[in-house]
Amino acid sequence: MSRNYIIGTAGHIDHGKSTLVQTLTGTNPDRLPEEKERGVTIELGFAHFSLPVPKTSDDTFELGVVDVPGHADFVNNMVAGVGTIDLGIFVVAADDSWMPQSEEHLQILTYLGISNFIVALTKADLCEDLEFVTEMLADDLQGTALEGAPIVPVSAPTGFGMELLKETIANTLLETPAPRNFGHPRLAVDRAFSPKGVGTVVTGTLAGGELKTGDSLIAYPSGLKTSVRAIQNHSSSVDHAMPGMRTALNLPDLTLTSKGKKGVSRGNLLVGGSLAEASYEVDAELIRSARPIPGQKGTLRPLKSNHRIYVHHGSGRTQARVLFPEGNTLHPGESTIAQLRFDHPVHSLVGERIVIRELSGEATIAGGTILDAHPSRRNFRGVDRQLFLTERATAPDDLQLLLRTHLVRDHFLTEGSLVQALPFSVAEIKAALKKMTKANEVVALGEKYLSFAPYWKSLVKESSQLVQEYHKKHPDQIGMTTELFKKSMGAPMGIPGLLDALLIQLSEKNFKVGDNLICHNSHSLELPPELETPAAEILKTLDNAGLNPPLPGELQGTPSHTAAYKFLSRTRQIIPLEPKVTLGGEVFQSAVAKVTAFLEENGQATVSELRQELDTSRKVIMPLLDRLDRDKVTIRNGDYRTLVPQS
Repeated sequence: MSRNYIIGTAGHIDHGKSTLVQTLTGTNPDRLPEEKERGVTIELGFAHFSLPVPKTSDDTFELGVVDVPGHADFVNNMVAGVGTIDLGIFVVAADDSWMPQSEEHLQILTYLGISNFIVALTKADLCEDLEFVTEMLADDLQGTALEGAPIVPVSAPTGFGMELLKETIANTLLETPAPRNFGHPRLAVDRAFSPKGVGTVVTGTLAGGELKTGDSLIAYPSGLKTSVRAIQNHSSSVDHAMPGMRTALNLPDLTLTSKGKKGVSRGNLLVGGSLAEASYEVDAELIRSARPIPGQKGTLRPLKSNHRIYVHHGSGRTQARVLFPEGNTLHPGESTIAQLRFDHPVHSLVGERIVIRELSGEATIAGGTILDAHPSRRNFRGVDRQLFLTERATAPDDLQLLLRTHLVRDHFLTEGSLVQALPFSVAEIKAALKKMTKANEVVALGEKYLSFAPYWKSLVKESSQLVQEYHKKHPDQIGMTTELFKKSMGAPMGIPGLLDALLIQLSEKNFKVGDNLICHNSHSLELPPELETPAAEILKTLDNAGLNPPLPGELQGTPSHTAAYKFLSRTRQIIPLEPKVTLGGEVFQSAVAKVTAFLEENGQATVSELRQELDTSRKVIMPLLDRLDRDKVTIRNGDYRTLVPQS
């Protein structure tokens, strides 16, 4: 069984990186004629070799090697090659020791979050006191990411120390986690070319997920879609590639970028799966090394808000403007939250690392970790936003922290949106949400939405108080309409399904929900004191009028009488039969009793017979009988009415 990892070289020019790679792999990584002529690595070089896995019988490490330029003029090329390495071989010449590009390369690798290192002390055969040089180098590395890394003296031309270096590589990788596979393949393109008769071929280190022939990909920043016709790994055809593999893809439906024509080129990113789109901005934590890079004045100057910079991400770079919280300036040795606003869309993920260089290309000035890959430009400096980003910065790889901050900020999310936004698999996110639900941190709302439990609890409390405050202000109302409730609760209720989820929650907490009304179980209608006198007057008038009542308008001569009339109607103390007929409650019940008794005795009756029985007018008897029909007391059959049979 093979285990795939990527090794990257780093170090000052002429310290022997390419020679070391050639001795390790048998391949000269310098492929350009100019490189061979000048003896200087200009472009990225690639090679491959295998090592047996210690303590196993037949497992092997299949190791892709990325050899980077050491010259200061080609740092941009260097950054393009080291974003996905699992192990850095830091090359320092024994006869030259620590140099400016050694420091810049170390800072770049540190900014990219690489912490797995071996120091190859090359040209050891040229050193008279190897032990002293090794000790001096170890002192130089104090306080850096290389502190404590194994230092292996080697001489590539003579082969001295090479077996020990291979052994050290194997033992280090034995303790190195396998490259992550979260189901979303990403390939940062470091080469793009078009062999005759083949179509476009791109190469890079696969990360994030498995790729198979036939899979669909999107190229960024162009947004062009393509599909994989063929895959190679170290010049061998394969039907799929796994994270950590050097991968060549044949993409026949994607052309090379040319003037005025979109296509694919080095620096592009190929993305598969269902991740969210690219963005013109990201929020990140930026950090600057306290160690100056000799000869680079830019590493000493403060980085100010609104400054234009180059952002290196994956194998590409793009110009951007950096914004800091109000008043912040980033000095060496400091860190801060920042928003980067790109000139073209960049596809990134939370937790990915970036390198910041001056627009002139003369200095590496900072590095960063992406905290939000799809932020808003609005309210970047707001307190809530800064708290959100500061909390994420404490552990940008902690899934539960990412989920918690996401839910705290957005309140309601679907599982699918979390899968799109975060660099974790569906299974990992489901498992984390399950733990958080058990811990009462997350609540599932129906089958679709998730919410941060404390927020949902506060929302339920707020809605409960809203209804009860409504009862206090409107004691004469049965309840609050759902339309008014929705409007009063604001924006969250505009999310499909959440109003229903909240009403269900209220119905489980001593509220009645139905007929487009919400009321607390303890609520009873009360007549406000200021309406007691007009209500008494209306009741007295209707009681005295019996079945010959005045018009409803005559009962509502003042606003207070109108309010009292509505309250008496809702509490069934008066019975509006139609717009022009209202009876007192007791008069209505008496009339119902008389109609019922007459029909029980006679079996059936006409309108005229019932009008005479009640001694009322046709204006009253018709709406009264229509009401009894609606209430299932009587039933009309032609000109006659009978009682509805009791089941």
